[in-house]
Amino acid sequence: MKRSARQSVFAAAYVSYAAIYVARMNLTIAAPVLIEEGILSSSQIGLMGGVFFLLYSLGQLLNGWLGDIFSSRRMVTAGLLLTAASNVGIGLLLQADSAVCLWAVNGFAQSMLWGPLLRTVGCMYPSGKKSFAASVLGSSVGVGSVLGIVLTAGAIPALGVRYAFLLPGGLALFSAGMSFLMLPAESGQRNISQTSGSSFHALLNLQLLILLIPTLFHGILKDGINLWAATYFMDTYKIDLSSMSFYVFAVPLLSLAGRLVYMPLYQLLRRQEHIVSMVSLGLCVLCLIPLCLPGTPAGAAALYLGMNAAALSLVNTSFLSIYPMKYQDAGCVSSAVGVLDFATYVGAGIGSLVYGKQLEGNGYAGMFFSWILLAAAAMLLLGLIQHSDRKQRRKITDVS
Repeated sequence: MKRSARQSVFAAAYVSYAAIYVARMNLTIAAPVLIEEGILSSSQIGLMGGVFFLLYSLGQLLNGWLGDIFSSRRMVTAGLLLTAASNVGIGLLLQADSAVCLWAVNGFAQSMLWGPLLRTVGCMYPSGKKSFAASVLGSSVGVGSVLGIVLTAGAIPALGVRYAFLLPGGLALFSAGMSFLMLPAESGQRNISQTSGSSFHALLNLQLLILLIPTLFHGILKDGINLWAATYFMDTYKIDLSSMSFYVFAVPLLSLAGRLVYMPLYQLLRRQEHIVSMVSLGLCVLCLIPLCLPGTPAGAAALYLGMNAAALSLVNTSFLSIYPMKYQDAGCVSSAVGVLDFATYVGAGIGSLVYGKQLEGNGYAGMFFSWILLAAAAMLLLGLIQHSDRKQRRKITDVS
């Protein structure tokens, strides 16, 4: 593929994935307004997050597998069209039952993108540049999150809460057209008969199975911050929408910064993605401790939450961008991403439902303390995986 064509495909992939985060982060800013206006309750917001993550996680298993078979053009365009339809539908109806159902559709739709996009990028670049390209593509999450918060926070006071969904829906529709025109039409690396057996065999290894547990834990933390940051500031500090948006903005901004510094840190730690994740989870624990204590100023809380988001973006890049590239030779990058993303969003769905109930009439300290325990457990499991890797490398060295 010529360099200009490769840049066009990468640009389309980047814009497409950023667009779905705009159409995901909009709920974070809209949630307290929806509650305040009596359109939805905290439990219903939690249910929306829960069904989104449930359908997203289940969709990852199916769409991760399909992403190794069908072209990224088909998968991504279809996903963006469904995302556009669900957001526009919520904006037009503004009704609790339909919002929950349409947000579930949005969750399934968004599961159709990352696996095929990562596979396409992996096929375009030589082995020495795959990790760099994957980490840069991952930064689209931060860009989309920042844009989602800015767009939604500006639209609600100017146009009303329904435009928190109509505008992201319109952006998703535009991105669908861009993807249809610019992404490659070639099918995936393998056909259905090849994928069903050999893909399963490649993915069935002990390290990946153990990795699913810390991946699930990081999903609880990462999307818990995205879902509850706005309500945390409004409930705890009794601030208005514009002030809340200012504080919440630290979350996607520092998350983006975390993704941008991933490759230098990855190189510094000798290209060991699990070590990067362990260091990042340690930072999470340190930044969560002050949030459990009373009297933390709003500005400091925004910094602590933002640092958590930055650390978790590093973990997310390790789990869902760097590690799956190991399955390129087996032809099942998208399937590997699907399995890991499934674990991530099962965790996110569990967290959304549990904390949606727990936060009604209770403070946030209990939630933050539980996150400390989950981060520490994830560090321990990653340490076991890293120790196993070292033993395996020693055996190979001794044999050679």
